[in-house]
Amino acid sequence: MKLCDLQRDHDLCLSRAADLLGCPVRAVYLDWDVEQLLRRSLRLELRTGLKTEFPFLRFTSGPKGQDLAFGLERFRVEMEGRAVGLAKVTAPHTSIHVWKWYQFWAVPIEHHRRLYRFLRRLERNSMDVVAPVMLEGDRHRLWQETIGFLAHGRRRLQTYGVPQKRGILLLGTPGNGKTMACRWLLSLCHRRGLRWRSVSCQDYIAARGCGDVRELFELDGPGMILFDDLDQALRDQEGNNSDRTTFLTELDGLHSREGIVYLFTSNARVAELDAAFRRPGRIDLFVHFPRPDAELRRRFVVERWHADIVAAVDPEEVVSATDGFSFAEMDEVKKLLVLQFLEGGMWDWEAAWLAYRSGHETGKPAGQIGFNSPLPRNRPLVESRVPANRT
Repeated sequence: MKLCDLQRDHDLCLSRAADLLGCPVRAVYLDWDVEQLLRRSLRLELRTGLKTEFPFLRFTSGPKGQDLAFGLERFRVEMEGRAVGLAKVTAPHTSIHVWKWYQFWAVPIEHHRRLYRFLRRLERNSMDVVAPVMLEGDRHRLWQETIGFLAHGRRRLQTYGVPQKRGILLLGTPGNGKTMACRWLLSLCHRRGLRWRSVSCQDYIAARGCGDVRELFELDGPGMILFDDLDQALRDQEGNNSDRTTFLTELDGLHSREGIVYLFTSNARVAELDAAFRRPGRIDLFVHFPRPDAELRRRFVVERWHADIVAAVDPEEVVSATDGFSFAEMDEVKKLLVLQFLEGGMWDWEAAWLAYRSGHETGKPAGQIGFNSPLPRNRPLVESRVPANRT
């Protein structure tokens, strides 16, 4: 398709959006996360077709029952004390390379900057995440090696011959705080204007198939890249040598990358990870997330559970009963407690605990899993390095 054809189609969509809002408009593209934040504040007023009166609807099995497949929608949103109209153009194109010309938001020109400020405020509010429940020393060390490291600035580190690149590996079985810590770091990046990218296993597979793996390791400014649970690409086992080679090559890069902290999470044991991946220069810090001890479980209840729940139960009884539990398992008990309250109108810890036990025939979870043995009491959860072979 020629550029003039794309421009003609885009102008048609803009013209229809302007007619729908009754004023000159500008096209704006919102990524998925930002659009979801905006939609929480929108009120749908009208749906119409692109060249006809009637929109092309798609009936769905979800709670809404239908959504727009082809046409325009007009919304109303309150921004800075003013009611502003927005239009969403939905005209899918068969080519993914040009679809943004046909699916976008139209905003009145006079409110363009107001919408930007509104979206940034929504984003900041969504990033208002409390710090993870960790030992204070461990949490401070994690901050120093990520946000604090980036805050030093490239020039100061270059003075002493230290590249502004860092590799941090979060280890531990599911439910013990790795995701909590990643969300906290994400919120800190947003507050400080640092870049952030999250790469899932599916993202990596898709990029590898398209030959775009290198882009996953790059940012357009200082920031952090999270690689979440890429165990299969990093485990020390036969059959995925090509994956490991590609990953490690791009992690190092032909040209030195500056101003990036690479953050990795894994449920594997250290010994199961490829030694070439965990050597110094690629991984500089290991942070272990074992099952929380009594003090961390007590803090989790007091700091993270709703004040009504904390007032209704005995935190010490909860801490004692949940010996060996992960944070995720404790939240499951809390959920049952809330459901009991919503059904019976009273907080009944015993009933919630019995409901949890009846759903888990083995009773209390076993001790720490995913590691050969619990960490010794005198071993810190955060280690600056563990011995590893260089390649």
